[in-house]
Amino acid sequence: MDRPAKISVLIPVYNVAPYVGACLQSICSQTLKDLEIICADDASTDESASIVKEWMAKDSRIRLVSAPVNGGISRTRNLLMKHAGGEFLMMVDSDDWLEVDALERMYETACACHADRLVCGYRYYYEDEPDREDFFLPGSGTDADKSWIFCTPDTIGKVHHGTNGLMIRRSVVEACGRRFPGGLVCEDMYFHYVTYPFCKRASIVREPLYVYRKRAGSITEEFTSGYSLKSLDYVKVALLILEAWKEDGLIEEYRTAFLKMLVMSVRNVRKYAPHSEQKDVTRTVCRVLREEGLYRPQEDDGRLTAREAKLLKSWLAGKSELGFSYYWKKMRKRVPQLFRH
Repeated sequence: MDRPAKISVLIPVYNVAPYVGACLQSICSQTLKDLEIICADDASTDESASIVKEWMAKDSRIRLVSAPVNGGISRTRNLLMKHAGGEFLMMVDSDDWLEVDALERMYETACACHADRLVCGYRYYYEDEPDREDFFLPGSGTDADKSWIFCTPDTIGKVHHGTNGLMIRRSVVEACGRRFPGGLVCEDMYFHYVTYPFCKRASIVREPLYVYRKRAGSITEEFTSGYSLKSLDYVKVALLILEAWKEDGLIEEYRTAFLKMLVMSVRNVRKYAPHSEQKDVTRTVCRVLREEGLYRPQEDDGRLTAREAKLLKSWLAGKSELGFSYYWKKMRKRVPQLFRH
């Protein structure tokens, strides 16, 4: 039986004809050669699949699987994982690309640290400002003299949960049995939180090895507009994570981690969703906290920040905790729009 490739690079493809060639070029040119490169075409209506096939003729490591109908990013990623056989899975979007030694650096780090999951930094590429330099480097989840951390309830929120630039051991994903949830835009948060407890060690590579293309009209741009109903998915995903942890017998161990993640999710809804939706969010959170008995001040407050504890107490009491500063920030964002013609 053939030894599995070191990394399965998983690329969801949908109407990205102008970009997918550059993505594949960056992966085929990697200094680490022991790869399988799997593209999944989500019923594209442009030339994306044809471009992938042209690259297949150039590089035998590339495979293409196709969905019969368009099903969205989560279903496409799940299809990719179904066909992957590598030691590690690496997620790359088809309009992004990797620095030439990205996979070698990450795989060597994984081996050196015995890590089950790794994340790396981003370099952002702005189509309308190609000379702009902008980076995202993952936070200090590890000590300065240590390149890895144990995967525990205390560290789950310290590791960036984005899927792009994520490398995870395939055996962990199989042991977990969880996949990306369909129809939600925070699918990467779900995947991080449900797979993390099955990992033993995580490593953060604080270098911009992944190049993230920022382009007009993207889902992310719409999501962060401040008036997007899609941002409500933060709370929907948080509740799905709660159910998964309950099913896996993890909720008691990860209860405080869930509370921190819930606070983060609601604050993102506050930031991005229309004000008209805020009361329903508060009612939902209040109901869940009461029914599940999740917040226990005497046990939790020592591990929560003062702000987190204050918000949880207010939501448990059925209050939205939207003060003057919240409305002032909203008003400042709206004022320029009121004067546009």
